[in-house]
Amino acid sequence: MKKVFITIIAFLAMSSTVMAAGHVDSVRYLTTKAWKNWFISADATGNWWQGSMRTPETYQNSYTKVEWGKPNFGFSVNVGKWINHKTAVRLRYNNTKINSYIMGRHIGLDHLQFLYGDNPEIIEGEGNGAIYATSMRYHNLMADFMVSPIDYFQGYYNENRVWTPVLYLSAGAAYTSSDFFAIKSMIDNYRAKKDENVTANGNNFELAAGLGLCNNFRLAEHWDINLDLNWTFQRWTIDSWTYEYEGGDIRPKRFDNLYTAALGITYYFSREYDLPNNCCDEMDIMRRKLDSLMNLPAPDPIHDTVVNFVNVQTEDIISYPFSIFFNRDSYQLMSRRDLINLREIAEVAKKNNFKIRLRGSADSATATPAYNQTLSENRCRKIMSELQEMGIPESQIILVPVGGVKELDPTEFDRRVLVELVKEAQK
Repeated sequence: MKKVFITIIAFLAMSSTVMAAGHVDSVRYLTTKAWKNWFISADATGNWWQGSMRTPETYQNSYTKVEWGKPNFGFSVNVGKWINHKTAVRLRYNNTKINSYIMGRHIGLDHLQFLYGDNPEIIEGEGNGAIYATSMRYHNLMADFMVSPIDYFQGYYNENRVWTPVLYLSAGAAYTSSDFFAIKSMIDNYRAKKDENVTANGNNFELAAGLGLCNNFRLAEHWDINLDLNWTFQRWTIDSWTYEYEGGDIRPKRFDNLYTAALGITYYFSREYDLPNNCCDEMDIMRRKLDSLMNLPAPDPIHDTVVNFVNVQTEDIISYPFSIFFNRDSYQLMSRRDLINLREIAEVAKKNNFKIRLRGSADSATATPAYNQTLSENRCRKIMSELQEMGIPESQIILVPVGGVKELDPTEFDRRVLVELVKEAQK
C-alpha cells in the first residue's frame, strides 16, 4: 500500500511539473491583477426540491420524487472574479421556497413549528406516525470554483466567442427558515436565547455541496446572458430535524437535493487577460532584483547578436534569416531585445528598397489547426506593426502565416516568425 501511495504522489508531482512547463512560458496563464476581471450577476430561478422523506402515496416503497411540473421560483445573486481566462471563483446566494413531507408532530418544540404551521395538513396516518405537508424558505450561500473547458483546450481567450460553457464545483451552507430573509430568523433565534419572552423562529442549518454548468452568451464587451444549471445537496435534516424517525425503524439513506435552472444577466467590470507587451522584460527585471535581495550570483550578461548581412547568390534571399520566438499561445514579444535585429533589417530594406518576408508559424503539437493558423497570422501582424513603426510601409512587407508546423526540435522553436530580406514577392 505504501508503494502505491508513493507512486501516486510521484505521478501527481510529475504531472504538475509537466503542466507547469507547458503553461508558465505564456503570459496568458499568469494570474490577473486583484482588481481586474470581476463580475456580478442576478438571476431568476426555477427550483425543484427532492426530499429524503418517503412520499405519502407510496410510503413504504419510495422517496419523494422531483415534481418537474411544479417548480418553485426564486432568485440568486452572484459576485466573482476570473483569475485568468480559464479559471474563476464565485460567491453565490440562492433564495427559494421548498415543499416537503414530514413524519410525526412533536408538540412543544418551538423551533419546529415553522415546519408545520399552526394548522398542519395531515396527508396520511395519525398521531406521531402521520405524514404532514409543509413548506419553508430555503437559502444557500455557496463558493464556486469555475473552469472554462473551451479555453483549456484552445489555450487562449477569444473575445469574439458567443457561447462559453463553464463547469463549477460548489461548497457552502444551506439554511431553512420561515422568513424570506435568513438574517431575520438568525436575529430572532439569537434574541430568544437572551430573552425567554421572545419566541424562537424555526430554522435548520446544514453544510452543502454541489456542481453545475453555467452557459455564458456574450452580448457586448461587458455583458453576458447566462443560463445556469445546478445541483445542490445536503443532509436530510435540512427540511426536518435530527429525530424525525425516533423509532429508528425507518431512517433516510439519501441526501436532500435541490435542482435549479437560473436565467439572468452578468456584468463584467473588465475582461483583460493579457499583460503588457513588455511584460517579459519587466519580469526579468523583477527576477534580477529578487536574486540580488537573496544574495544570489548575478547571471551572465546577455549579449545581443546583430545580424551580419551578406549576399546569397542562390534563391532570392539576400541575408541570413533570423527568427523571433514567442511564448506558447501568445503573439506578444518575449523580449524587446528582438527588435535590435529587426531594426537592422528595416534599415537595410529602406536603403535598398528590399521587401521583408515574415513567415509566421506555431507548433502543431498544441491547439487546433484553425487556432494555430490564426495564431501564426497574429504573430506575423505583430512583427509587421513593429516594422511599420520603424518606417517600413505595409506594401513592402510580405506575410506568410503557415499555421502549425513540426520543423524544429524541440517543438517550442516552431513558435516563431522567420524574418527574411527578399528582392521581390514570391509568386
